[in-house]
Amino acid sequence: KQWYQRRVAITAGKLLAKRNLIYNIEIQDVKPGYVSEYLSNAEKVLPDIHADNDIPVELYGQFHVQLGQLDRIYTIWRHSDGYSAVDKTLLQLNQIKGYGKFLEEQGKLLRKREQQLCYEFAFWPQYDDYYDGGIFELRSYSLKAGCLYEWANAWSKAVNLREKDAVMGLCSQIGDMYTVHHIWRYTDLEHRKTERDMSWQSGEWADLVIKTVPMIKNLQVNIMQPSIYSPLR
Repeated sequence: KQWYQRRVAITAGKLLAKRNLIYNIEIQDVKPGYVSEYLSNAEKVLPDIHADNDIPVELYGQFHVQLGQLDRIYTIWRHSDGYSAVDKTLLQLNQIKGYGKFLEEQGKLLRKREQQLCYEFAFWPQYDDYYDGGIFELRSYSLKAGCLYEWANAWSKAVNLREKDAVMGLCSQIGDMYTVHHIWRYTDLEHRKTERDMSWQSGEWADLVIKTVPMIKNLQVNIMQPSIYSPLR
């Protein structure tokens, strides 16, 4: 029995996470009317952090919501060397001259902000098309406790049916727990509708996704545009 439990734990770990990659999602709710100013200020600082080889972090993408939770910005950072890279990044950012002042000034433009550290699902397809344009859909699920492995098991099959649209799948480790984020890319809203309608015509897709519905406590859907300096756009 112990051997079986260890085997299940190892299998679940491999399915759930690429453990050398840590994603830091910063969720910033900007005061109405200040999104452009917030992004303009960020453009003066974030690309420099991304380009600094001494700081073990890269800007994966930054997006502002066009439809959904308006005045919200998602900034996604990627650490390629696990939590040790997160620790080192926090130390080095604090040593950058003027960085504290930058955060202070940006904070004045915000209504609310939060952070989540996430693993990327190990089964999610690799997305390398960084400059293809279009819109991004972020689907954020709050799951019931204890459902994550079942969720991953179902989606490891479902995502392969829509691989060309799939950008990223993340699960939270610090912050709002039992949260899963799926990011999809489309040319436009009509393309989104067409792709989703085609998927639901597939019996396999419908069966897999319907199995996950009882696991969901809440779902938020946002349609986003990348900032002009976002590497993923």
